[in-house]
Amino acid sequence: LANRLSYFLWSSMPDETLFDLAARGKLRHADVLREQVERMLVDPKSAAFIEHFTDRWLRLDKIGSMPPDVKRYRDYYTEDLDVAMKQESHMFFGYILKHNLDIATFIDSDFTFANRGLAKLYGMSPLGDAELVKVAITDRRRGGLLGQASVLTATANGIDTSPVIRGVWVLENLLGTPPSPPPPDVEPLAPDLRGATTIREQLAKHREMASCNDCHAKIDPMGFALENFGPIGEWRDTYYRQRNPIDASAQFPDGARYRDITEFKTQLMRHQNLVAPNLAKKLLEYGTGRIMEVTDRGTLDKITESVSAKGNGLRDLVHAVVQSEPFRTK
Repeated sequence: LANRLSYFLWSSMPDETLFDLAARGKLRHADVLREQVERMLVDPKSAAFIEHFTDRWLRLDKIGSMPPDVKRYRDYYTEDLDVAMKQESHMFFGYILKHNLDIATFIDSDFTFANRGLAKLYGMSPLGDAELVKVAITDRRRGGLLGQASVLTATANGIDTSPVIRGVWVLENLLGTPPSPPPPDVEPLAPDLRGATTIREQLAKHREMASCNDCHAKIDPMGFALENFGPIGEWRDTYYRQRNPIDASAQFPDGARYRDITEFKTQLMRHQNLVAPNLAKKLLEYGTGRIMEVTDRGTLDKITESVSAKGNGLRDLVHAVVQSEPFRTK
């Protein structure tokens, strides 16, 4: 347990305090375990947890694997935006954790962290330093993870964007409701796309295939809302070298509609109850090194119920995960 706790929050072996508590059999006491989690979270070594877990949860490891065009995105390189993007998400997660903010803050927020390069990318008031600082968000399109360049870059390929890829990301990593994998005999896009000139028209034709419609009815509305964000998260009103305005509206399977990213996030807040169980699952998998099974569903329910009763804070969620039976015994 001392090893698991230490590698979970510090990514390193236990210190003398943890070894001593383990040797005396006290680490399994709930109050002692809580004290140790608090002690470890305020230690600078907890930066490893914030960085590594955030990267794994949000799939930020993909940033840099498909770098954008040098001529088109010169600032990406001159301002080291690939580094700043990750730092923004790390600091955002760390702030929510430190202050035990509501997990729903990941969906929408009135703050983020930015430096000179990110402020320019986001169209914010200019910042004169390469160091990231906490800034207020006055443009609601940028609040939460879905407005952050890291997530938007990790779900693009450096050249263009796909509502499908981004929609799957939202379902898998934010809501915890991943779609079924596509049938093995189905092409990524329907072979007959004659007359389909936009990605929206292409996907409409794709959904005409019965085997594709069920999943795409769930995926596509999650991705269309993000189409105003380009390959590195810049705002765009039209696609590259096109004139027609981007249509970022869609309808969910339950009939609810949205017109843009701000209305989309309003709709997501209606389903914020899905974020906590998914985050609990991700934390347990990260902390235990195993995939959660159907038999763990009861544990996840207990964790999220207890956290919800306290205000749905992220720090409370970490405590609940550590106190859970799978973390302590399996």
